[in-house]
Amino acid sequence: MSSDLNEALDSRLALAVVGPASAGKDAAIRALFGVDFGEIDPVPGSTETLRLAQLDGEGRFVVVNTPGFQDVRAEVDSVARKVLDRLDLALFIVNAEGGATKAILDDLKSVQERNAGGLPTLVCLNKIDLIRPLQRDDFVRRTIEQLGLSSDQVVATSFDPHPALGIDPIGLEEVVSWIDGVLAEKGNALLFARHLQNKRLACQPLIKKAARKAALAGAVPIPGADITAVTFIQVQLVEAISKVHSKKLDKDVILWMVGELLAGSSKGFIKKGVAVLKTAGWIPGAQVAQVATAALAGAVAAGATYGIGEAAIRYIQSDQKLDIGDLKQIFDTVASAKAPLITDSSSSGSSE
Repeated sequence: MSSDLNEALDSRLALAVVGPASAGKDAAIRALFGVDFGEIDPVPGSTETLRLAQLDGEGRFVVVNTPGFQDVRAEVDSVARKVLDRLDLALFIVNAEGGATKAILDDLKSVQERNAGGLPTLVCLNKIDLIRPLQRDDFVRRTIEQLGLSSDQVVATSFDPHPALGIDPIGLEEVVSWIDGVLAEKGNALLFARHLQNKRLACQPLIKKAARKAALAGAVPIPGADITAVTFIQVQLVEAISKVHSKKLDKDVILWMVGELLAGSSKGFIKKGVAVLKTAGWIPGAQVAQVATAALAGAVAAGATYGIGEAAIRYIQSDQKLDIGDLKQIFDTVASAKAPLITDSSSSGSSE
């Protein structure tokens, strides 16, 4: 797994943030990556209307900030042109108060036509907090129709909310989820996650994907395969979370953490989960004969993976100061919340 992670972090990524003046491009970059784009040294060949900057300082992660692409090629030199020729995806920022004008439609088309018409593009209807709450859903629906897009290509956002209307950015999680989905296919989602300002948010797609894999592995009716496969997935997850945080966790520490959490406490999630599975006819290491039992086994595996993911985040962000008792409490709380069927069933008839 280490070699796979290192390869992902050694990959290259070019993200374009496009949109008219005052739409919120700088605010989007600041909300995502915690940097003031104007203070980053530009890539040679940038112009006043096209700004390119390296977020990692090594040239592996380049962000393009531009009003549009229609006339930009003639303004830049070969260095900047190479970046424009290999963009991975684009965020098209639209000021929600301005609506979908013809100029916006023309600019959006010019963005989508890059990469031979195959540039993944997410439209961010920014400053949505300035639209009255009761009117937002209808406004977003009408704007999607005007832009000729599907609902999964548009997110309502407010990267820098008005102080009187809110504090936290709106739609940031949806934007991160969309970007992760696009980059996962390209193999550089981890490089993007590592540069996000909110590390907990950056780790959520990793945890969700690991939980889905664990659920499938946990329900596989192969003696012994469920436990081995699920544990392997969870160890991989903790290793990836440490990489996102740019922290080094020894493999022995990761194995200790996963092992202790899966061992559970006397009243913990795992103990309850095993009790429910036994009641349903599950025998450790034996074939899973019933579909319902397999589903329960998958729920235990998924819930445990969510718990391990959150415990790993908290452990790393505490500079490895949390003890195993604290981690077990975090694990049990999150795992139980993610698999309520297990805890509900265990409290209504299961016993040790």
